[in-house]
Amino acid sequence: MAFEDWKKTEGEKQTATAVESNSGLSWVSEAALGAYRDARSAMPVEEPYKDLALAGTAVLGLASATLVARKALVSESLQIVGKEVSIVPLTKENLPKAVAAANDGFRYGWPILHPARDFKASLNPAVNAKRLAHVSDDFKIELNARYWVAKDRNGNVFGTTGLYETGRDQSEAAWLGWMSVRNNARGLGIGRKLVEFSEEQARADGKQFLRLYTSTSKGEAAAQVLYEKLGYKIVERTPHSLPRFIQRLAGEKQPLEILLREKRL
Repeated sequence: MAFEDWKKTEGEKQTATAVESNSGLSWVSEAALGAYRDARSAMPVEEPYKDLALAGTAVLGLASATLVARKALVSESLQIVGKEVSIVPLTKENLPKAVAAANDGFRYGWPILHPARDFKASLNPAVNAKRLAHVSDDFKIELNARYWVAKDRNGNVFGTTGLYETGRDQSEAAWLGWMSVRNNARGLGIGRKLVEFSEEQARADGKQFLRLYTSTSKGEAAAQVLYEKLGYKIVERTPHSLPRFIQRLAGEKQPLEILLREKRL
């Protein structure tokens, strides 16, 4: 067999035969054949490997299109999840998922932040009673802590929030605790839903203010935007107690500050 005959691929033979044997074949098929020939001739590889390279390119294109479609599907699914999330009390049953969600939401604060400790304490009456007994010694001790989780109908937990009191302002204010949203569920309105739910609970308790501590850490940048939108004003700024060299190791270019925010309910 002559080289010119050999180099003609099986795919091109079949397409050429179809075009020659069917004078009524649409212009679409002819255009496809032309596109195939143009793509094949443009492949920057030796002749015997052009079809292999062309097939590989097609596979990569299909994989890329599949990935884009999958991302779109995931995004659409998350939008649905954001609408279907309900807020329920923290329990021993959903505790593991709540801890995992809070650890993910406060990932930037590892290993300094420990939501599991406070979550477990809130479910232990003996621990809460002990804290109440020491309220006169330390006005910053968290009292009457309660926590909730944002979950979908399948039990997946996407965020957490909580309320507690302190001895110094117990009569007028509730404090927001461990409000966070998992990284892959941000931007769906879950954070706003959690904060507004916490406000409703604080009002029901007869509180005049909802207060919270946050920081200028880059990991809390999105939360700062949300708090500003919801009307939480900065009333106090203090230097962060975390040593500066550790802040630098964490990628914080500017010295961190602790921010005290509050909103009148």
